[in-house]
Amino acid sequence: MNCRNQTFLSSLLTSGLVALFASAAGAQSHAKVEALDEPLITDRPDFTESTDAVPLGYSQLEAGYTFTYDREGSDRVREHTAPELLLRIGIVENFELRIGWEGYSWTDTQFEGETRGGRRITREDTSNGAQDLSLGFKYKFVEQDGKIPHFGVIGAITVPSGSEGISSGDVYPEVVFLWAYDVNDRLAIAGNVGVALPNDIHGRFVQTSASLSAAFALTDELGTYLEYFGFYPNAEHSDAAHSVNAGFTYLINNDFQIDWRIGLGINEEADDFFTGVGFAWRF
Repeated sequence: MNCRNQTFLSSLLTSGLVALFASAAGAQSHAKVEALDEPLITDRPDFTESTDAVPLGYSQLEAGYTFTYDREGSDRVREHTAPELLLRIGIVENFELRIGWEGYSWTDTQFEGETRGGRRITREDTSNGAQDLSLGFKYKFVEQDGKIPHFGVIGAITVPSGSEGISSGDVYPEVVFLWAYDVNDRLAIAGNVGVALPNDIHGRFVQTSASLSAAFALTDELGTYLEYFGFYPNAEHSDAAHSVNAGFTYLINNDFQIDWRIGLGINEEADDFFTGVGFAWRF
């Protein structure tokens, strides 16, 4: 398929999906909304996505900011990303539509070259631009029953809507299988297993991912978690990337939550350090 046809099909697919989401959002606005006594369940700040969909008749907006630092030899990369938007729309019981956009990224790369006259020559390169848009759904198909955990699935596609040099330049699909188990009223464990078909400078490749998270409610409002996640491989012709992170969530009320996280890469392929803040609002 030539580039012109590929661009046309990508634009057609994107327009069709946006129209579908707009129609679904309109239908959702007419759904009967019952008052909720339970606090919202979010898909941030950890990597692991929850099994629960947004309740029928409700929407949920999640957003945040992340700073990432990585050092490769003598080179250093600092990246800022915001607003990390995720709009989740409950249109059927246990089923939601999802519109995601990592937002805008600012990247500063510092290269250290040869030493001249006793001083090391340093060169800096700055780039910024918009990330691609993601469209998808989440469906929870099993509720926890005894030793059987909650189960769900996310299906999504990323469409080439970002800035040149940052956008993937193509549509690529992803599916993520979700599970969670409530050990008691305070402790829950969860994990994801994903398969995606992204592309990089070498072309399209199969990328799998996995995560394992343990969340603990310190009080009715304050929660904490500890998590591992990895990508296998991180990019085509590269090794896997392994990371760990932890964080806190604070429930302002049943419909609004703020969060903070911090994490480290545990091998050379992963980013050395990342941290971020954010919020989730159900309406």
